[in-house]
Amino acid sequence: MNPNLLDLVLFSEKRKAFLLLLKEGPKNTQEILDRLQVPRTALLPQIKKLKEQNLVIHEEGIYSLSLIGEIIIEKMQPLLDTLEVFEKNEDFWADRKLTPIPSHLMKRISELGDYHLIEPDLSHTFDLNPEFVKYTSASNNILMFFSYFHPQFPDFFLKLARRGTEISLIVGESVYSRLEEDFRKEGEEFLGMENTNLFILDKKEVEIPAVVVSSDKIMILGLFNESGRFDRQYVIGFEPRAIEWGRDLLEYLRNMSREIKIKEKREPER
Repeated sequence: MNPNLLDLVLFSEKRKAFLLLLKEGPKNTQEILDRLQVPRTALLPQIKKLKEQNLVIHEEGIYSLSLIGEIIIEKMQPLLDTLEVFEKNEDFWADRKLTPIPSHLMKRISELGDYHLIEPDLSHTFDLNPEFVKYTSASNNILMFFSYFHPQFPDFFLKLARRGTEISLIVGESVYSRLEEDFRKEGEEFLGMENTNLFILDKKEVEIPAVVVSSDKIMILGLFNESGRFDRQYVIGFEPRAIEWGRDLLEYLRNMSREIKIKEKREPER
């Protein structure tokens, strides 16, 4: 087998698209041309190279993957998905601190899928990001970590909790101290509800993200840049795998946190 097999598979968009199409199952020539939207003269030379390396079989007008081709494409898909995540916003990822994401979740970064990047809204410099508010407000349950304090957070989460949204918040000690000092009344009401929980992440040696949200609707991830600043850029994903990935990151943080036990749940009305 040619030692440049990796180059053959990865470094041609036409060959890559053709192999991924055959991953769905055998296809005839016309179906391949229709699906890939490429001229026959441009595709056939690429197919010839794949056949020469025994990755593709052509029998009675039908193209299919060989056993070797099936194995390679199965292993190739996670790599392609991972590359797609980083290539989609190369400058963003190059300037992020990724160490707060544990290795087992970095290996699953492809699960972010077709995410979007929310840029800072300069017209709302001192407000919560409008898209953050929109999507979290539409959720029925929210698990969230935030390492910085925003003065609109207490009122925002209290309003959601009052209408029945299930909310579990994980915060750092400095954030909790700010809540106690300046928003005691709101904090006591929040903690007194049956549908709320509050955890403190007090392991100072652990590197942390800026913000993580996972709800039944959405996943949001905010990371500090290499300068240690949070520039209010968020990765936002709607796919189930992205939401699950965010929840696993939050569970990782929650497992290192302690729950605030001082609240007294409201007695049911008689």
